[in-house]
Amino acid sequence: MSILDSLNESQKKAVIHTDGPLLILAGAGSGKTRVITHRIARLIGDGVVPPTGIFAVTFTNKATEEMKNRIVRLIGPQGSSVFIKTFHAASVYILRRYGEAIGIPSSFSIYDTSDQASLIKEILLQMRLDPKKIRPESIASKISEVKDRAELIDGADPTLLLQKNFSYDFHEIYEEYHRRLAANNALDFNDLLIKTVHLLRSGTGALERLQRQWTYFMIDEYQDTNYAQYLIAKHLASAGKNICVVGDDDQSIYSWRGADIRNILNFEKDYPGAAVVTLDTNYRSTRPILDAASSVIRNNVNRKAKEIRSHKGDGERVVWCRANNEYGEAEFVVNTIISLKHREGLSGRDFAVFYRTNAQSRVFEDRLRKENIPYRVVGGMKFYERKEIKDLLAYLKFIANPLDQVSMLRIINTPARGVGRVALERIRETARGAGVSEWTAISEGLIGGKIPRGIAEFRDIILKCRDSARGMPETRLSDFVEQVIEESRYVKSLEEEESVEARSRIENIGEFVNSVYDYQQANPDATLDGFLQDISLYTTEENPEDDPDSRGNQVTLMTVHNAKGLEFPVVFLTGMEEDIFPHKLSSDTEEGIEEERRLCYVGITRAMERIYITCAELRRTFNEIYHKEPSRFIFEIPGSLIEATEYISAGYQSAQPRRGFFEKKVYNESHFDVEPDDSIDDDNTPEASNQTEGPGESKFRVRDSVLHPKYGVGRILSIEGSGDNLKITILFGRSSKTFLEKYTPLEKA
Repeated sequence: MSILDSLNESQKKAVIHTDGPLLILAGAGSGKTRVITHRIARLIGDGVVPPTGIFAVTFTNKATEEMKNRIVRLIGPQGSSVFIKTFHAASVYILRRYGEAIGIPSSFSIYDTSDQASLIKEILLQMRLDPKKIRPESIASKISEVKDRAELIDGADPTLLLQKNFSYDFHEIYEEYHRRLAANNALDFNDLLIKTVHLLRSGTGALERLQRQWTYFMIDEYQDTNYAQYLIAKHLASAGKNICVVGDDDQSIYSWRGADIRNILNFEKDYPGAAVVTLDTNYRSTRPILDAASSVIRNNVNRKAKEIRSHKGDGERVVWCRANNEYGEAEFVVNTIISLKHREGLSGRDFAVFYRTNAQSRVFEDRLRKENIPYRVVGGMKFYERKEIKDLLAYLKFIANPLDQVSMLRIINTPARGVGRVALERIRETARGAGVSEWTAISEGLIGGKIPRGIAEFRDIILKCRDSARGMPETRLSDFVEQVIEESRYVKSLEEEESVEARSRIENIGEFVNSVYDYQQANPDATLDGFLQDISLYTTEENPEDDPDSRGNQVTLMTVHNAKGLEFPVVFLTGMEEDIFPHKLSSDTEEGIEEERRLCYVGITRAMERIYITCAELRRTFNEIYHKEPSRFIFEIPGSLIEATEYISAGYQSAQPRRGFFEKKVYNESHFDVEPDDSIDDDNTPEASNQTEGPGESKFRVRDSVLHPKYGVGRILSIEGSGDNLKITILFGRSSKTFLEKYTPLEKA
């Protein structure tokens, strides 16, 4: 059978292209790996180039193995001679052979993140800085951030690229780190790419030798390349220009780790006369799913225009569910999973729950466990296994039980307060000598000599928190937990790190406070001992996931970033609210919004048969309840593609949350397509309904001018509902927003 027989027309066009630059725009689910491997097999099979003359790179070891295996299946054992590696592995290959020309011995070591942290820790100790207070991992992340920048490769001062104020001399650490790398004959992962660029630019003859070795170049996932990877490909292919890049600008979602979408957008400028082939048939998703994703991504300005068709054809409409709160959202998701399992015979592996941030997983995990549904968290730990959650639980356990030595050792220097190994040994020796517990030795001042300040700080924190614990249940459990977080300075220390990881940990801590509030709602006389007992049973009880019969039959939970490259019959895209998705840290620039939109596109296009988009009207963060607006991305989907529903859970109002009731509502298409009315004025506004508040229900009246802390001054158009559900619609400029008065800080303007 011919290599071309199994390909569609656009795939064939890409595979038979031989000489000159080629850009393959591979839409989601369009068979890009098939095209890459068939093109390589065709070049070899037609005698255009020997297997050893092809250079192919992709981004994961798993992808390289898959490509190798497919090529061997197509053309036999000779396919194993094709050079297929990740960018980093290709750089190692080049530097080991030619790096001596720029002073890199071939025996160099490669330092991973753990090695980097160890090296930086030594530097901090030499500089008399506490590696517990200034985390080596955080510094390593900042060094990597600098080295991902294009300006560094082009000769900029590295320490000027981070516009941040540090409590330490970052420049000195950066310089010493690289001096030690050189002394150790070692390179970190960033160096592998940067040094390869230096070598190819060095004029030492290495580039010419490599160009004689390889004459055809294939670059996969080109939209994810950073500046160094872009330069490596460009230099290697500069002689014959036989470079083929494959990617999808609509799936570029990694700018935070250096990926530059301009590499794929500017390919035709870099290579004038380049051929462009769009793989325009999607084999994964039904037409409504694909049309919904396309209608969202079309709103991006910086993209290549393309129309992708569904090979599967018609299917179920997109379901949008707006729940009253995050608990209703989780109930809707899990109840839908149960229903589809029973109704359509689906198994756990057929479902995936996506969220924008890791902290959002908790309510879904809780609900799945309550329903005894096995699940797995991909790319992260289960909520109660995360370090910051274990640390806070250790604080609470030790406050409740000062004999808990395991918990004390976990938190006495967490966050760092200068209590090291020597200080801990003094505590142990004093306790043994006096025949008391370590805590007694600390709290009663039995330690001789000068007491380290960190020990005194720890003692004061615990004593103050223990005094507060005695005040329960008059002191609410949730207030007490927030006090422990405040007194320990745990969140404060994370804020000082200014890293993506630290922000994620803070979000998880906020969700932990929410879990305490849930327990408190279900148990009005909640105590610390009772909470810890229930949490201990919850985290150690047999997990249905651990049952061998359930393995491979688990619902998948993951962030949308981790979902790229995967597919599932049924997908739930959750938390689709402004400031969550798009994320609030990405909403202040058009570039940020466009990347969030690409991330939304990736999430939707993972679905094969059904996609459910969910959001909540109220969401609690750090025990504060906020009214949430649906994500702008939802309203970019035509109403004809959407079935909209509501789901109401007792949520925050009930001590014993009941199973939510399901109210189905189908909105008119116009609900999604309304534009702000330019003609609104004092005499022609929706307030003509004359809806006003009931007696004593609201402190505002229709037509009142009010001040909102985020949106500024607006005018009340209508007031409806009562009690906790009293809603106020306010006109800000040319657009209106609706809020629950109870949870919205409004003032008369």
